[in-house]
Amino acid sequence: MHESIRMDARQQRRAQLSIYALAFFTGNLSPMIAVILPLWVLQLSASPFVIGLIIASRQILAVLFSIHGGTLLDRFDPRKVILVLGLTCAVTTTLYPVLPFVWAAILLQTMSGFAETTTWIGAQSLVGRLLQGSAVYAGRMTAAARFGGFVGPILAGLAWQIAGPYGAFGFIAFWISCGVVTGLFVPAVERSNPTDPPTHSTPKASVLKSYLPNPADYWTTLKLLLLPAVGLVIAATFMRQAGSGIQSSFYGVWLSEAGFSAGVIGMLIGVGNLVSAGTALSIGPLTRRFNEHWLLLAVIFLAIVSIAITPMLDTVAVLLVAISLRGVGQGLNLPLMLSIAARAVGKDFQGRVAALRISFNRLGSMLVPFVMGIVAEFFGLEAAFYIVGLCGAVLTGLLAVWISTQPTLR
Repeated sequence: MHESIRMDARQQRRAQLSIYALAFFTGNLSPMIAVILPLWVLQLSASPFVIGLIIASRQILAVLFSIHGGTLLDRFDPRKVILVLGLTCAVTTTLYPVLPFVWAAILLQTMSGFAETTTWIGAQSLVGRLLQGSAVYAGRMTAAARFGGFVGPILAGLAWQIAGPYGAFGFIAFWISCGVVTGLFVPAVERSNPTDPPTHSTPKASVLKSYLPNPADYWTTLKLLLLPAVGLVIAATFMRQAGSGIQSSFYGVWLSEAGFSAGVIGMLIGVGNLVSAGTALSIGPLTRRFNEHWLLLAVIFLAIVSIAITPMLDTVAVLLVAISLRGVGQGLNLPLMLSIAARAVGKDFQGRVAALRISFNRLGSMLVPFVMGIVAEFFGLEAAFYIVGLCGAVLTGLLAVWISTQPTLR
């Protein structure tokens, strides 16, 4: 287990509260965007293929540069990175309704997606850096993020109904700005890795170089995959996107075309996150009773299946049951992944291991909507739900077979 940063009781409480507050505002932008963006792209009269392309484009820079973002978080004070990229995300979010074009939606998605991703990586890395990677603390942070995911989508949906695209995107930008403010209260994290480039009393060229992507950082981070625990988390992260990719893309489209309002869609996503928040708080007792690796696969399977059956459901009541089951799965799988990965690496690699997980998470977020859009073009949207869900379930089963061959994971 990695060495932790020493703090007294007062500093520990401050660290916990500030990280939970940061997670409340930064860990739920995807479900908020999942309410608004499908409605926005429908106004652009986009085809299923183009809708998938627009939604998938949010992950392009996140996939390519998440590791670099994680390296910056390890190398510098995370608060500064969160401040700069949080403000960038807020500004780009306000521009969606100002530029009602497909090309603009793709461009804004790429920019805001990277900024959002890095701020969320920052919150996750602080659990390992300041809170020792504890499953209990990870569960509490997840609960805070999911509770924000309950409030945020409902308010975003209502903002759309009351004030249209300008009100909805403006509200999300305000929400992001609140996250930037909470980040200022996070305790400072001193750079302690002597192999990282210094930031003071060095030539400007060296300082500038430390801000730019470095292939060595990518290689060092990718080598973490050789650790079985990290490999499991990364594979599970990718499988998880079979369900998350559906929810962030065509879940809202399907419900909208089925006649459900933006408020109802926001309520469904919000309830799922509320259940997720409550479930995350039970992670401590569960990990004491069950093997955390097998528990992780079980809850990922539940999260995938409960969203893939959406076309079979035609009333708000049954949709609430399904999204609540998904909330149970989502509420447990994230703190499990955070805790397993954080405890597998040293304290100076918390940003990088979080970024590695996020890179594969965003890769799945990019591929699933794109592939689902193509499947929907040929076989219809209903079939796309079933096909993507089945693929995710099968891959999760194959991951279970791999776990059975790893003595350290059994």
